[in-house]
Amino acid sequence: MCYDHDCVAIHFTWQKRMQDVMALLPEIEAALADFKARPHWGKLFTMRPERLQPLYPKLPDFQKLMKEYDPHGKFQNEFLAPYFE
Repeated sequence: MCYDHDCVAIHFTWQKRMQDVMALLPEIEAALADFKARPHWGKLFTMRPERLQPLYPKLPDFQKLMKEYDPHGKFQNEFLAPYFE
């Protein structure tokens, strides 16, 4: 996430109100868009793959490593799959 640029991480602690959290995430992402903020793969986010993929210049390298070391997708999931296609 911090490849090739300065980085700061902002973490939130959510109450168990998933619908409210999912409604708020696009607003947070929009507010951070000018900073080319990159979401953490292990956290919730709503950014579309076509918006997110260009933010990760090493994504093609990572995709190659995934195919080589996890060809059967054991460590992949439905949420992240569209981001790595």
